[in-house]
Amino acid sequence: MDKLNIAGKMPRQIRKWTCHKLECFTDFIEAYARILENAECCYLGLYSGSGNCACKDTDCNMDDSELRALKTRFNRYIFVARNQPDAESLKRLTEPYKTDNNVEIITGNCIREEVIHRLFDLVPRSASSFVFIDPPGYRGMRWATIKKIIAHGSDWKGHRIDLLIIFPLEMALLRNLTRPECEASITRLYGNRKWLEIKQARLDGKIGLSEVRHQLVELFKVGLKDLGYKHVESIEPTQFANPPFYHPILASDSATGIKILKDAWSKPRYLPCELLYKKETSH
Repeated sequence: MDKLNIAGKMPRQIRKWTCHKLECFTDFIEAYARILENAECCYLGLYSGSGNCACKDTDCNMDDSELRALKTRFNRYIFVARNQPDAESLKRLTEPYKTDNNVEIITGNCIREEVIHRLFDLVPRSASSFVFIDPPGYRGMRWATIKKIIAHGSDWKGHRIDLLIIFPLEMALLRNLTRPECEASITRLYGNRKWLEIKQARLDGKIGLSEVRHQLVELFKVGLKDLGYKHVESIEPTQFANPPFYHPILASDSATGIKILKDAWSKPRYLPCELLYKKETSH
């Protein structure tokens, strides 16, 4: 896909670690969709982009998470695009996948209450939902938004909405942890000030960076558990970044998705730009 998304709009530029994330996400969402069988389930993509991207390292063009999800078997897809150019590009690229108005695109910032209301006005109360949260950085994600999403309610089985969160650990969060001017934004991310204990332990030399990383992820997971989820799990992605730039976190009332998460992000894999990619994906 070498053409511009829309006039004057280039595909999102990504690094190889993001390409790896997308390949892992593809395995996850395909396996997740297979366990849905004939159940009605809505796919909700927060922080959606233009629909395609290009690797800075190789000039390889590829589908972004939105189009990858559309190739699976959810009943309905709702994307929240961050701005109008992304929304217009996504509308054009998703057109071939539409059947019976099963794709909706909302433009706006998902931290705004009116955007979340518009999102869930399109979701039947009894339907199961899966939410993909992949923010551009920690400043774009707020705990209040997650609580509003969960407040939508349970499906007909009594299950809460499944959340797959790409937790942006190394995407400025860790680098800004000790900066006073970033205190408010980190507090908004966690919804509390308990993270300050981790910061202070680091400043006092009581814990190293590895333990800081671990505690920051675990603190976020504790918050999800406190909201009532039966299963909350994270995993360190393999390859391309050590330590990893992000941690995928799954919150669900079903244990099935946890195995899918681990299978998708823990196995070695080749990327589309690499020689053995086709051999790897043919297994």
